Amino acid sequence: MTTNYEGGGRMSTYAIRSTLRPLAERTDQEKASRYRVGGIVIALVGLMAAAASLIGNVVVADEAANADTLAWTFGLGTVGFAAVKLGIATMLIGILVRLWLRVDAVKAALPGLKPDVGPDDSARTGDIETAYGPATVTRTVPEKLAIHRMAERMWLSMIAMGPMLVAVGLVFAIVQSGETDTGTFTDLGALVQGTQFLGEGLILAGISFLLGTILSSLRSGGAEVQQALGVSIKTLKMPPSAKAFVGLMAAGVMVAMVQFVGYLVATGQDDPTSWFAWLGPVREFGLGLILSGIVLALYTIGTVLGFQFERLSQIIREGR
Repeated sequence: MTTNYEGGGRMSTYAIRSTLRPLAERTDQEKASRYRVGGIVIALVGLMAAAASLIGNVVVADEAANADTLAWTFGLGTVGFAAVKLGIATMLIGILVRLWLRVDAVKAALPGLKPDVGPDDSARTGDIETAYGPATVTRTVPEKLAIHRMAERMWLSMIAMGPMLVAVGLVFAIVQSGETDTGTFTDLGALVQGTQFLGEGLILAGISFLLGTILSSLRSGGAEVQQALGVSIKTLKMPPSAKAFVGLMAAGVMVAMVQFVGYLVATGQDDPTSWFAWLGPVREFGLGLILSGIVLALYTIGTVLGFQFERLSQIIREGR
């Protein structure tokens, strides 16, 4: 089913639309979020997988011929880490749902707190400076930024593809554990690492896009609240931390793709040891870039929330 939602373009399923903009009357705010419960369950499954991998490694630690066990425990451990990240993504989806519920609640409650000072027709529009950085004043809800539209379209794809690749890597690891030919064993090990860490990178990219969608929803929701009150709409411009977040995420995803290609090339080498020596740090560097971007995204969310709290306080004090 294809639907349209305000400012976000066409989305392929109703599920995405209802996640981004649920109807408050269809959601019981008193009940625990199913996304929160689901996120905890997924994370616990991931923790158990990681624990099983650890136990497997400890059991064979003193054995000379333990390569076959280490093959599948590596794959299983990576699946565990991916599941924990998937649990985080599920939590973020729940935050999106609750965010729009709060927007609707504020739109309903704030008019009773706003002083009646008449229409805000005299306020000038254009760029202004605030304690939280440059902002813009408009009379209508501003259009979504291109990066926000991209985030809303891409997060589901990343969250779906990442676990698939990690699962494919686990299959390679299981096949590798039963392989007796040394060359084939090494090649399969390269495929396991390249595939699974590309999947890990995509999951983190999905989390990044979810954070971008939260930022988009905060921006749109804040503007809608101001428009509903009949006041001028003040919107924070994209902070430098948000721009750095986008750059780090994009760089990290590219590095994840590079390491995947590198491992594919390594499978055709007579002695891939030298390739493995630098591909391992490269894959970790790529994940580190995306994680650093996530830190900046969380910092940016804090900045936007501070700006919106100050704006709401101003409306309550001054009525405009």
